[in-house]
Amino acid sequence: MKPLSTYRKEFHQELYNILAYWSTEVFDEQTGEIIGEIDHYGTKYPESNKGFILCSRMMWTFSAACRFYKNEDYKPHADAVRKYIETYFYDATYGGYVWEVTAQGDIVVSKKQVYAQAFAIYAFTEYYLAFGDQSALQRAMDLFTIMETHCLDKKYGGYYEAYSQSWDKLDDVRLSDRDLNLPKGMNTNLHVLEAYTILFEATKSPQVEKALRALIDVYSQKIIDKHNHIVIFFTEDWTPQTHEYSFGHDIESSWLLWEAAEALHDNDLLIRLKPQVLGMVDTFLKEGYDAKTHSALYEYFTDTKTYDRDRHWWVQVEAMEGLANAYRISGDKLYKIKVFQIWQYVQTYLIDKVHGEWFWRIDNDGYPVDSEPKVSMWKCPYHNGRALMRLIEKMETWEE
Repeated sequence: MKPLSTYRKEFHQELYNILAYWSTEVFDEQTGEIIGEIDHYGTKYPESNKGFILCSRMMWTFSAACRFYKNEDYKPHADAVRKYIETYFYDATYGGYVWEVTAQGDIVVSKKQVYAQAFAIYAFTEYYLAFGDQSALQRAMDLFTIMETHCLDKKYGGYYEAYSQSWDKLDDVRLSDRDLNLPKGMNTNLHVLEAYTILFEATKSPQVEKALRALIDVYSQKIIDKHNHIVIFFTEDWTPQTHEYSFGHDIESSWLLWEAAEALHDNDLLIRLKPQVLGMVDTFLKEGYDAKTHSALYEYFTDTKTYDRDRHWWVQVEAMEGLANAYRISGDKLYKIKVFQIWQYVQTYLIDKVHGEWFWRIDNDGYPVDSEPKVSMWKCPYHNGRALMRLIEKMETWEE
């Protein structure tokens, strides 16, 4: 173990490196617009399509960085992405945000993924908190109203996966090609939970509080199973349809659920959730953590009893956040030690010291998978940027 001051310096330096990469490499020098894809070796593809998740997560990251540093150094970048979102993704006719556009801004996929709407609320609310822009908060609240009108299941609770551009039902509601075509999923509801948490913190709206409380109940009682794992997909009435374990989502869920409950300042709720949250972290350490390399595995398939042992970038930092949160609420120093052990793995294997940013994933033999991009619809600065900012803040209260 190094001194805490050393870890703080390392986290600060890597956060600076991430923000430097995304504020320079990902904007076209000629047009100033976002480049939709950069490959493993740094080759840029300015004619590639752009996804809403990439743009909304960039907007959130630059806004959050300004709030974190208490300055507006990254505001021009947040503004540039916000302008792009409002120009090309926003649907002025029906409300909400479409999924994908071409490099020229023409709509490619017009459906309204509820996952994307959640990230819109998340990004616009963070922008408001960073800069005090009431129009951004109004966009978030307008979208909250749409979500509660169209996307909430008023019978069984939680939120459906996707709709057409005009908010009609769809035959295909999948978030990606690897997902199942089922009406409800963990991932969508997790990020609605995240979005509603920050929206409630910003507004203290009774309507948002009611929705957040209801979703906390659904998540803790329906989505997390008795084995301390999240279930990935469900029928409409929350009947589980999948059995694999997604270790990154398990550990991410643990701390996002806790922070949602903390936002409500409800001590009884925190007392009820604490055993479940710590149980998820302990199960992760038992089943999804490789003690030899101090890294987090990707998935376990219960039907074949096999692992996907690749180490994905986002899973490592979600593990660090979940473990840091467990240390904060339990005081058990083992969790803190694991945070820094995973960080050592990240430093050694995941950070690309030649081309910048982080590799998408490392195979079980310790080599980066070069077919995966550095920037894409799903490869964004949100996971590692968010983790470093939050870890630095948490470490301010830690003792050596």
